[in-house]
Amino acid sequence: MKLVVFSGGTATNSLTPCFSKISYEQRGELTYVLPVSDNGGSTSEILRVVGGPAIGDLRSRIVRLVTDPQVAELLSYRLPNNQNEAKQGWNWIVEGSHPIWRNVPTEVKEICRAFFIHINSELLKRTKVSNPFRFEKASIGNLFLTGARLFLGSLDASIELMMRVGRCDPQVHVIPCINTNHTHHIAALLANDEVITGQSQISHPSRPKLAMDHRANSVTDITRDGFVHLELTEDDKLEEEEEEEEFANPLYILPELKNSQLHFEKIDVDDTLPAPIKNLLYINPYGEEIKPMGNSRAISKIKNADMIVYSIGSLVTSLLPIVVLGNIADVILESKHTRKVLLLNNKYDRETSWLDGVKYVQLVIDTMTRAAIKYKKSKSNRPIAGLQLYWTDFITDLVYLKHGEIAIHEDDFAKRGIECHGIKSQQFENDQLADVLKKIGQKRGLE
Repeated sequence: MKLVVFSGGTATNSLTPCFSKISYEQRGELTYVLPVSDNGGSTSEILRVVGGPAIGDLRSRIVRLVTDPQVAELLSYRLPNNQNEAKQGWNWIVEGSHPIWRNVPTEVKEICRAFFIHINSELLKRTKVSNPFRFEKASIGNLFLTGARLFLGSLDASIELMMRVGRCDPQVHVIPCINTNHTHHIAALLANDEVITGQSQISHPSRPKLAMDHRANSVTDITRDGFVHLELTEDDKLEEEEEEEEFANPLYILPELKNSQLHFEKIDVDDTLPAPIKNLLYINPYGEEIKPMGNSRAISKIKNADMIVYSIGSLVTSLLPIVVLGNIADVILESKHTRKVLLLNNKYDRETSWLDGVKYVQLVIDTMTRAAIKYKKSKSNRPIAGLQLYWTDFITDLVYLKHGEIAIHEDDFAKRGIECHGIKSQQFENDQLADVLKKIGQKRGLE
């Protein structure tokens, strides 16, 4: 069975044994399609200084697929949280003297060091002495992938290199939903017409830690609105003007996207959005909507897939950035004999707290319907008449947890033609899920 999995990074990482098991047992092909819009954590520093796509989710998935344990340890390593210790640790990695190299074969070490040296050179060229790249908490895998992308000029090629170095199964593919060397941001349009810009700001907005404020002479105050207000000195204002020129994106970028996401702590998990999310958009640095196209490699894999799995994770910021791409939504619509399986999250989060089971699924359906119709119109240059779409054009099967927070009434989906598969658990277990997915495949003659 040829299996394509749409997902973000963290949540689906726990299910990779399930998908690998299905692929291995059936001698099939496994493809992961991931978003490139996560602007949080240490990735925000790479975006600030180097630009390019967000590669944290891609790196995270590749590390889970690497079969060489020494390479996996290297690429999953993070530098210390202390600024001086992190910079020293990075210098040792570049020089080849860091303890992380101890068990890495010499030939692999020299391949990796070449790209660490390259990204180090780029960072030195692109940053000022007054505001250099901040190495604390930096992911070594992210720096390797970025160095390879800059050297090779291709995100797809850098991913393939990383997987070859890590000796990943050649029948397993990791594909960015957009093959790009540019930064792509997302924005959420709420039902009250408010717009929240940036993936990190949508899914886990944060408050800065006051102890980490580098302006020792500034006066900080937290008001009842929860925001941090700074009374800036003239030196601070001059520094901000210098930082304006430092950001990697050209000429202008929305102020909301310039806030550092490196040293932040998440606010309470029960924090909710001011209104439900109505739509997800891709935007340029000016905040204008753009419509990028999905990766042609992903399109090819979807066309030949026996089964598509919309995996667990952040619904709005991990799954929708993939399926909102017009050509991806359209090719899924046109894949009439492919099983399209949605895995329902086991609990609510900030993005889904306002959804019941039906509305959860409907948000995915509506997003893909709009994207596919707009794509078809852009290709035909004339109104589309007589096009009637059904829920099963995009989702044929729903797998949910009977003890999860999001309640499912199977009758609501049966009348729309969607088959429900309940699992008696509070979370997805790899063996249980593999059995369910194989049964779905057997029903449809996919084995």
